[in-house]
Amino acid sequence: MKKILLIYFLMLPCIILFSQEKSKYTTNKKAIKSFNKSVALMERHQNNAAVMEINKAVEIDPGFLEAWLLKAEIHDFLGDVWESYLAYKNVFEIDPFYDTGLCYKLAVLAYRAGEYSNAKQFIDFFYKNADTVKYLKYDFQRLKKYIYFADSAYNNPVPFTPINLGPGVNTHFDEYWPSLSIDEHVLVFTRQIPLNPNNSSRAQSNMHEDLFVSYYDPEFKMFGTAIPLPGNINTKLNEGAQCISGDGKTIVFTACNRPDGLGSCDLYIMFLVDGKWTAPKNMKTVNSPYWDSNPSLSADGRFLYFASGRPGGKGKTDIWVVEIDNQGNAVSPVFNLGDPLNTEYEEISPFIHPDGRTLYFASQGHPGMGDFDLFYSRRDEKTGKWSKPVNLGYPINTNGEERSLIVNARGDIALFASTKGKNDLDIYFFKIPEEIKPIATTYVTGYVYDIVTNQRLEAICELIDLKTENLVATVLSDAKTGEYMVSLPVDKDYAFNVDKRGYLFYSENFSLSNLETPDKPYVMNIPLQPLTEGVTVILKNIFFEFDSYELLPESFAELNKVLEYLNNNPGLVIEIGGHTDNRGSKAYNKTLSENRAKSVFDYLVSKGIDKKRLSYKGYDFSVPIATNDTEEGRALNRRTEFKVISNKP
Repeated sequence: MKKILLIYFLMLPCIILFSQEKSKYTTNKKAIKSFNKSVALMERHQNNAAVMEINKAVEIDPGFLEAWLLKAEIHDFLGDVWESYLAYKNVFEIDPFYDTGLCYKLAVLAYRAGEYSNAKQFIDFFYKNADTVKYLKYDFQRLKKYIYFADSAYNNPVPFTPINLGPGVNTHFDEYWPSLSIDEHVLVFTRQIPLNPNNSSRAQSNMHEDLFVSYYDPEFKMFGTAIPLPGNINTKLNEGAQCISGDGKTIVFTACNRPDGLGSCDLYIMFLVDGKWTAPKNMKTVNSPYWDSNPSLSADGRFLYFASGRPGGKGKTDIWVVEIDNQGNAVSPVFNLGDPLNTEYEEISPFIHPDGRTLYFASQGHPGMGDFDLFYSRRDEKTGKWSKPVNLGYPINTNGEERSLIVNARGDIALFASTKGKNDLDIYFFKIPEEIKPIATTYVTGYVYDIVTNQRLEAICELIDLKTENLVATVLSDAKTGEYMVSLPVDKDYAFNVDKRGYLFYSENFSLSNLETPDKPYVMNIPLQPLTEGVTVILKNIFFEFDSYELLPESFAELNKVLEYLNNNPGLVIEIGGHTDNRGSKAYNKTLSENRAKSVFDYLVSKGIDKKRLSYKGYDFSVPIATNDTEEGRALNRRTEFKVISNKP
């Protein structure tokens, strides 16, 4: 599961190993003898001895070009990028025109080693002096693009000061794949631990992955000591590459080679019930016979982003998305995100931010620093299209491998895994540079209950964009506790409706379009009125022009909710009431309040509601619900309500 994937550009063919008799670069017989010994040792696969002999040759005669070339090829064969690069560099310094094609290979190695200015020099030399027609099968144009990007990024670093998350989370084992609830209280991550605790070997055959959880301690302002995820989740197999839903009650993770699996690696889902996680369930309507991994849930749990190697994509692995129900079943076909995110190379580890519009992911297919780099893209709300991916910059990205980055709901802190020069992976956090921040997001949380019996209720909680009338999020409050949590991106105004059959729906308003940074979350315990005669509900998202009864466009989302409610309760008869504050005469306010009520009446009738089910009345300021001595109180008194007159099943 913890795949180690390195980016390889096509390399020039290795030199033919042959005995050196003559060279225009050396006449030293001892150097030539060591060279020939090294060739013979390589042919017998005695690599270490071959390295020792070729080192002797270049020590004896530092100008022996062919010896440096053989040294470079040996280290290239052994996968030692840095030593291979240094040896090829010596070849170039001895005679840059010995083989101009070698500059392509030097550019590749310098790029992979993070020597970007040198890589730029070598690729420019290659373009200027080599017969590039001979090298058309090598993607040197892509290489040049990547090198120029990396050199520019290296010379224009972004602010980056990573801080270790602390001993509660990190150990001498590997910790990675962090995932965080919206309230930032629950951190779930993957830890690699020994199959046999008595065996100190860190060989992969002795290690496996488990899911751990750590809870934030507000008193000490740090995450507490992590524990294995409660429930029957962790096994001797690998459990990892997971994500947690915004409310902290759903986890999707990756498991490989299980008896109920559909492919090499599958996605599994589980739910938090009474403090323990349910048995993992294979997401068979989402998975394929191919590699499926790296899940990321939208804040409301409706959409699952993941990486997959299934057919129908653009590259070896692509990012896909699917809409799921509250049990993890697909309710739409799995959709490839396509251009411009996915490429013919590899895209992995997507993270959809709670703003619902910013996607972070790792890729080898966009210009980067050398291996998997981290990128972000934003989805246009009007067109649904994703923007061209933007590299997060250096030193967030390096010539090594970066992946599995997540960003908190507020959009100011990122978490990621790194070795930071140590022998094991730890989880770090850092402040996000301004230019790569998502939309800041807060949340509303609390519980839903019956106002008469105080019983906690399972209800549908919907967040609607007042401007576009689009459904932004929908969650189901917990059946036992009534608890809910909904993310609120701070750049919009929202209607928040809570609905349960047999009750009046609840209406709330969040005006966040002018809020730059969320201060604190909203805590709201929501009382639902049983649907009985005489009860009223305040429609908090009905708006009128100032001193007018003309409905503003932001009202239509709420009006359509009332329309839906009436259609779902065909025996319901209601009165629409208009109310004002006490500014102005009673007669004037009586007329204004009645006209506003009639505007709502007319809209509902125009949408097909029988007039016999509706009436309207203006109450002026005779029925206040708050003081009229303050602007806040007067705003509460200016309202539209509906009252249940009768309800026949």
